[in-house]
Amino acid sequence: MTSLLNLGTRSLSAAQGALSTISHNIANVNTPGYSRQEAVLSTANGQFTGSGFFGRGVDLTTVRRQYDQFLMGAVQANTAQAAADAARSEGMAQLDSLFADPELGIGAAVDGLFAAAGDLANRPADTSVRQAVISRSDQLARRVTAVGAQLAEMGELADKRMGQSVSQVNQRLTEIKTLNGQIAQAQTSGHSPNDWLDQRDVALKALNELVGVSTVASPDGTISLFAANGAPLLVGNVQSELKAVPDPADAARLGLELRVGQVVQPLDGQTLGGGISGLMRFRSDDLANAMNQVGRMAVVLADRFNAQQALGVDAGGNPGRPLFSVPSPVTRANSANTGSNTITATVGNSADLKPSDYQVDWNGTAFTITRLSDGQVTTASTVPATVDGLIFSSPGPIVPGDSYTVQPYAAAAQGLLAQPLYPKDLATGYAASVESAAANTGSASVRLFQVTRQTGDTTLPVTITFNSPPTSFNVTGLATGDLTNVLYNPGQRVPAAPADYNGWSLTLDGPAAAGDTFVVKRTTSPTNSNGNALALGRLADSALVDGATLNEAYAALVGDTGIRVQSARDSANVSSRLLTEATTRQQNVSGVNLDEEAANLLRYQQAYQASAKIIQASQQLFDTLLSAVAR
Repeated sequence: MTSLLNLGTRSLSAAQGALSTISHNIANVNTPGYSRQEAVLSTANGQFTGSGFFGRGVDLTTVRRQYDQFLMGAVQANTAQAAADAARSEGMAQLDSLFADPELGIGAAVDGLFAAAGDLANRPADTSVRQAVISRSDQLARRVTAVGAQLAEMGELADKRMGQSVSQVNQRLTEIKTLNGQIAQAQTSGHSPNDWLDQRDVALKALNELVGVSTVASPDGTISLFAANGAPLLVGNVQSELKAVPDPADAARLGLELRVGQVVQPLDGQTLGGGISGLMRFRSDDLANAMNQVGRMAVVLADRFNAQQALGVDAGGNPGRPLFSVPSPVTRANSANTGSNTITATVGNSADLKPSDYQVDWNGTAFTITRLSDGQVTTASTVPATVDGLIFSSPGPIVPGDSYTVQPYAAAAQGLLAQPLYPKDLATGYAASVESAAANTGSASVRLFQVTRQTGDTTLPVTITFNSPPTSFNVTGLATGDLTNVLYNPGQRVPAAPADYNGWSLTLDGPAAAGDTFVVKRTTSPTNSNGNALALGRLADSALVDGATLNEAYAALVGDTGIRVQSARDSANVSSRLLTEATTRQQNVSGVNLDEEAANLLRYQQAYQASAKIIQASQQLFDTLLSAVAR
């Protein structure tokens, strides 16, 4: 039969192992990623005797980690999603603060310029009012470029953070690879190295905070890691290297590639998951959208104000000089291109511009122009080709397969400038103006006179004379020849748009009398004329930006940003809550409960003491036996 000493020793050893495991749990109650461990006890095989089987005590089989791979998998997946949403939400909060103050935004500066233009129409000869318009123009340009510069700075910061995250990804991969080797070696003993497994889970969770990964377990205890798109990150002992490199389509910003030995695989960062994915979505989607909307406003503003200036004349009677300047669209050739030519873009009709970058590809038979904001594709057999108000051209032949990214607004958002004009340079009047004859007896009057194009014929004297009955009139002095019996409809533009007379049009309203006359002639005092100043003021209510006014376009930008901010915040809150719930479920299985451990500590302490009593009893029996033999 098994001796009492052997039974006591086994029991004492088992109780001591359990006490050590419990103490280890208590010591690591606050250790991140620690999984509760449990000493697994089993009955030792009995010893057969003629009197039956006698037990040989207890064996400490192993130390088991309380772990559920499915619960931990949910934690890892939710960690990647929460990190992506948090990174985007953090970026959107910065973007929100940029547009949050209505008193300091672009909209307030636009209002200020139009208010100054209204004063200019009332007092065109006042030098101080003219100077106010110039100052307001400069203030608006500075406001736009300040916003554009901050948007560009946010993009650069996102790139820097992405570069740092890429470095951390490689460090985590190396750490997991090292732990894989240690775990595989340790498992040859037949027991799990619990603490190393916990360390690997912690490293894996940290990796998921950067990029989303999936795992495949091997029989030797190691795991292989794959990115969300299936790209191998760690397979066996082969570790890939993630690198932040200039984006092939746009070298001004960073892209991602995965190097596996000599093989290089480009990666779409927005599909990777984790913090890197959130950063890239913020930079390439949210930030690019805001930059394009601000830049489009800058382009439209410069185009329409400069065009209106050119239709008027300054205090000296000269055509108005540009009020603003704006950089041209930027084209970036794909790094894989083999040709040396490029694609250029110029603004055709600024009212049709869309806030988007474009990708232009040539396959040898047709150009494919893709609007990147929504993926809409336009094909053209040749260039120049007009798409969304932009004219795409090329100075020479394009090699089939070459690709280009056209950024119409990024430079404009940061480079809008008010030209250094003097007050006398503002074109407040038109080169020609209209007057009604003093002898007119009807009540017809000029409701609107505007120059639509500046030509050498604009200042030619032209006379409009009403016939009898006054339902029509004759026009004499036109460069293209006189007109007779032109139908008169009060309140209707003459001539009907888009035609004009010598580069001008007018709107007459009210009943006329036979013989009433209106004369168009050269403006004798441009300084005091306000025709073009009124037209500048009317730009405030004109649909200049894809069917919207400038203020409506800016309000749409602020509204869109607000929606994106709220959406990002809601997504971050939801994914954070899901991560908390997944972590709670996992901790219910793997977490350390101090009350439970204290109870177990007391239970195994008593077992240890009882085991010691068995050894003590065995010793006393042995001493008694020795005493009996000695007699």
